[in-house]
Amino acid sequence: MKYENNIKGIEKIIDYQFKDKNLLVQSITHSSYDKVENYEKLEFLGDSVLQIAISHYLYNKHIYLNEGQMTVTRAYAVCGETLTEVGKKLGIDKHILIGNSGKRRRINRNDSIIADVVESIVGAIYIEKGLLFVEKFIITHLDKYISEYIKSGDNKDYKTKLQHITQAIFAVEPKYVLKEQKGPDHDKTFLMHVIIKNNLFGKGKGKTKKKAEQSAAFSAIKRLRKKGIENEK
Repeated sequence: MKYENNIKGIEKIIDYQFKDKNLLVQSITHSSYDKVENYEKLEFLGDSVLQIAISHYLYNKHIYLNEGQMTVTRAYAVCGETLTEVGKKLGIDKHILIGNSGKRRRINRNDSIIADVVESIVGAIYIEKGLLFVEKFIITHLDKYISEYIKSGDNKDYKTKLQHITQAIFAVEPKYVLKEQKGPDHDKTFLMHVIIKNNLFGKGKGKTKKKAEQSAAFSAIKRLRKKGIENEK
């Protein structure tokens, strides 16, 4: 059977035997490979599945996190860097179907391609087995990263997280503008705005400029989350 080695390799890695082998083949096929259907649609689906699976997991298993902490933790869990690391650890890059042009460019070693294929495999598993099954697969491979990230405390640094998010989405860094300060010198309150691509994305107040910036960053993250774009690549 064509692609037999790739199919066996992926199924061994993910510990699941696909009933629909064509679905699995599609999930690991890059657009440079012949004229067969590639992974891009499954990647789109897998991205959404990852979002809901990680959200569900954080809501149920890490109930001590507030909304902002869950938002940035989820952003970390499903970001390209984390998914690339998972893909490389599993060896998924060795089984991606690529064409001659892709081989010349060694695109199977490209971090973003590896992350995309991880998402597409998630999408394929979801189609065949549903959300509960694929959640187990996702958490099995991401729980370690999530737990270490929460333990590190980085999910409380909203400025850093917003910077990562805006660089990934807009290819720019957020800018913080002090709009107002009230009160006597010993008890000031600062109002900070965060600007992304010349647009106001968040406002925050604090007793120090740093706290006001963190508050503004958190506000911006919430706005991006409501728009459904805080984790786009």
